[in-house]
Amino acid sequence: MDKNLAYYISGHGYGHYARSLPVLKQLVSEFNLHIKTEVPEFLFKQHLDANHWLQPVDVGCRHSNSLNIDAEKTFKDFNIFQRSARAEAEKKWLRENQIALVLSDIASMPIKAAHELGIPAILIGNFTWHDIYSHLPGAEEQKNLLHELEEEYACADLQILPQCHLPKSLAKKTKEVGFIAQKGKSIRKDLEHHLNISFAGKTLTFIYLGQYGAGSVLWENLAQHKDCLYLTRDSIEKKVPNLHYLDDRFPFPDLIASVDLICTKGGYSTLGSAFASHKPVITCERKDFYEFKAIREYLQKTQTGVIIEDEDFYPGNWQTGIKTALSLTVKDKVPLNGEVEILESVHQILS
Repeated sequence: MDKNLAYYISGHGYGHYARSLPVLKQLVSEFNLHIKTEVPEFLFKQHLDANHWLQPVDVGCRHSNSLNIDAEKTFKDFNIFQRSARAEAEKKWLRENQIALVLSDIASMPIKAAHELGIPAILIGNFTWHDIYSHLPGAEEQKNLLHELEEEYACADLQILPQCHLPKSLAKKTKEVGFIAQKGKSIRKDLEHHLNISFAGKTLTFIYLGQYGAGSVLWENLAQHKDCLYLTRDSIEKKVPNLHYLDDRFPFPDLIASVDLICTKGGYSTLGSAFASHKPVITCERKDFYEFKAIREYLQKTQTGVIIEDEDFYPGNWQTGIKTALSLTVKDKVPLNGEVEILESVHQILS
């Protein structure tokens, strides 16, 4: 009989969902999988068959606008979440469903619930909410909350550290793995046919700035980039001749595999998919997120991407960055297949 595994996914944006998919695909053929998250079920159903429980599992960060975290609201909502006795309800659910192992990206509550029942727990994340919250304005006044969060993460039997991770971990043990990434296939010819445009002689760039980043760029300035064509699935209201919106008929990994380079806000999942397809990236400085420190250092060390300063990125002055990025190589520079290594760790813990 297959063992029951519970996999918790942060509902903060879609990056944690996107990173979890390759791991879930590894697990689902060998285990009875329960997914708990605020991410809606239909996004999983198109990729795998698993039990889905719609449930908030963490707070993440609250945003005041497309660029900045609202630290006060984040701490307020986190406090409410911690006081809602969710851990007790989670323990009851874990017992009733005979869960043999908990995996979490990157919620701390289920890690503690599992620990108190003697269920092994694996934390998956290149950072934790403790890392992020500790560096928000007003963190010094939230020592009790941060201590609770620290204790919850310390309950993890193992933290999987994908590439681009922060150095500190609170878990009992750690294991560094390759990028966890969705790998796409090139659909470049299909895109030419769909858009009725020839890509010959053009630099094709896929833009993904996500829920919180697309509202801050002066998109109309991209029209000046005569040798570039831009593709995106972001909701961009501006009409720009060389910027083309694509709908969800075109999967993110396939779009990434079809272009010459990727423009991203520096989110982990987009970077992983870019590198899995051997594509360099251009990105903006992320002063709002502490984990970007690790991403910045990684891009500089491996020379797989270019960071454009804010004063050039948001006005759309990308030409120099694009030229530099096109001279970079990615293949064989970064470890991949982290999802396979996670499956090995699962087997080791359950054996």
